[in-house]
Amino acid sequence: MNETTLISLVQKLLSNNGVYLIGTIIGSLLLGFVILCLLAWISDKQRDIISRFYKPKKVLNANEEQFFILLRQSVPADYYVFPHVSMRALIETNHWDFWAPFNLKRVDFVICGPTLEIICVIELEGENQKRHLRRDKMLKNAGVHVLRYDLQDDLSSDRIRLNIEELIKGRS
Repeated sequence: MNETTLISLVQKLLSNNGVYLIGTIIGSLLLGFVILCLLAWISDKQRDIISRFYKPKKVLNANEEQFFILLRQSVPADYYVFPHVSMRALIETNHWDFWAPFNLKRVDFVICGPTLEIICVIELEGENQKRHLRRDKMLKNAGVHVLRYDLQDDLSSDRIRLNIEELIKGRS
């Protein structure tokens, strides 16, 4: 298309209701822009309203908190107890098809040594034993020991301490 053809096309648009057409296009673009700005403003306001429904919660429920205190009394002073650790933080694999169901799962507690090496995982007995068995197998295959405790049992810090000390001695 040469320059004279383009100029003549613009002149035809302007003379035959072309101003109306260009005005309609510009008006539509401006209206779209205003609508987008309005939607963004409403979205921000809605986000502010929804955020009022967020509140912090405790990391552990009452039973877990009691057990955590007992667990802290049971481990040596230079060892660490971490609650609710993700499986992803404990083991890794290149077999994602097996890993996918457990990727976002967590264990109840992890006991780590002074240099943050994993000593064991501690699980409190729950209602879904089948899932626990698969998780235990994955941890065992990765070389992570799992200790299980039922909160219904009469647990003592001495019993837990002996179990953990056995694992520590086994690593030496």
